[in-house]
Formats: sequence, C-alpha cells, structure tokens
Amino acid sequence: MRKSISKKFLVSIILNFIMFFMLCFVAYYKRESIKNRILKILPNNQQKIEKLALDMNTAVIEPVISNYQINSSNRKIKIAFIGNSLTLHSTSESIGWNHTSGMAASSLEKDYVHKTVKKLAESKNVNIEYALINLADWEREFESFDINRLQKIWNFKPEYIIFQLGENVLQEDVIGNKEKFYNEYIKLIESFGKNNTRIVCLPFWHSSEKNQLFTKVAIETKSYIIDLSHLGNGLDKNNYAISEIKYEHQGVGMHPGDYGMENISDNIFSILNIIVE
Repeated sequence: MRKSISKKFLVSIILNFIMFFMLCFVAYYKRESIKNRILKILPNNQQKIEKLALDMNTAVIEPVISNYQINSSNRKIKIAFIGNSLTLHSTSESIGWNHTSGMAASSLEKDYVHKTVKKLAESKNVNIEYALINLADWEREFESFDINRLQKIWNFKPEYIIFQLGENVLQEDVIGNKEKFYNEYIKLIESFGKNNTRIVCLPFWHSSEKNQLFTKVAIETKSYIIDLSHLGNGLDKNNYAISEIKYEHQGVGMHPGDYGMENISDNIFSILNIIVE
C-alpha cells in the first residue's frame, strides 16, 4: 500500500515538473515571439526609420487647444507641445491607426501629452491650458516650411514650450545640411519670443548625430534638454507599441505604446516638476 502511494506521489511530482517546464517554455516562446517581432521592426539605422515614418503624419492637423481643470485652484498656466506623430496623429485607415492621440498610445488619455498635463496639474494644484501641434512637415521640409502655420500657437502665448521634434528629420540633412537645419531649428524656437521657458527633447529613436546637434540647439536657445533617445534605443523593448499590440503597419508598432508614453511623460514631468512653481 505504501509503495503504491509512494509511486503515485513520485509520478505526481514528475508530472508537476513536466507541466511547470511546459508552462515556462510557452511563456518563453511567447516572450521570444514578441521580441522577434520587435527586432524585425527595431530602428537599427536611420534609413529604416525614415522609410517607415513616411507613412506617418500624411495629413495636416490643425493646432489643438484644450485645458485641464482643477476645481480647487484659481491659478492657471499655459503649455505648448510642438511635436510630431508622438504628440498628435489623426486617424489613418491606410496604416491601421483608428483614433486621434499621440502615436501609439491606446487612447488619448494615455499619450505622453495628456499624462504629463494631468501629473503637472494635480501635483501643482494648477489649471492648465495646453496647445499641441504636429510639425512633421517642418521636420521634412524645414527649409521651405511656412512658419506662419504657428500663428495660432503664437497667439496662445504659452509660458512653457516642449519641442518634441526630430524623429522625421532626415539623417542626411543632419549630417550634410547641418548648419541650415541648426539655424532653422533655432529660428523655430525663437519665433515664440523670449517670455517663456523652453524644453528641447532629443528624439525617441536614437541618433548620435541628432543628439549632438539638438544639444547645441538647446544651449544656443537657453533651453532645458530632455533625452528621450534612451527609451527608443532598443534596450527596453517594452517602450515600443509592438510589445503591447500587434499593429499591421511596422511604423505604428515602432512608436511608443502606453508603457513608452508613460516613460516619456515621466522624463518631461521630471523637468516641469522643478521649473513650475
């Protein structure tokens, strides 16, 4: 009787071990499957990024002005987000993008703009008016861009301005047309006048050349600088939307998902948390 129980116990242990290893294998396989999908689209060079990004920002989006109200506060500040698809992208059936928000957050409330505004408003007990605009056209055609498209944002007169730009700037322009781009970026920032605080973001997709040039722009314009490139350099693949949702278009998948947007927001908020009283 005891031998029979011992054998059953031993078989039970063996079966449990087998089931455990099978579960581990399945979990690993799924993780590696996600990892491999990410590696296929991971921006390992600027040409690949530029090619995938061409399908983004194809429609001109009018500047958006909104607000976040804290009922207990009588104080108000104004913030502008000057960005690209990471800041604001309208619906686009051709690439499988079905809502308007920063790409590729799962909802408007989960993109970096709205997360940052919420954190700042609630931590400082302040009402916030905020404006955002997609300037991918400027990134791609900075030499011929009609800067008067910023008139609505100029009239808004933001106190704080976040420049989230660079992902769509051609690498060849950064290298071969460096001086022209440098001057145009400075001109863009200074078009907002001097009565504001500026923050320049280094692009989400890492580029040493862009990082160096944008840092010089920040120094010249007396702007704060935030490095987002450590989020999109591939070391933490969870920052890419493809780790959360299997988008058909690779360009959408390489944008930051909810996890990536949260990290972008934290990086920007870390500066705003200091400079906003």
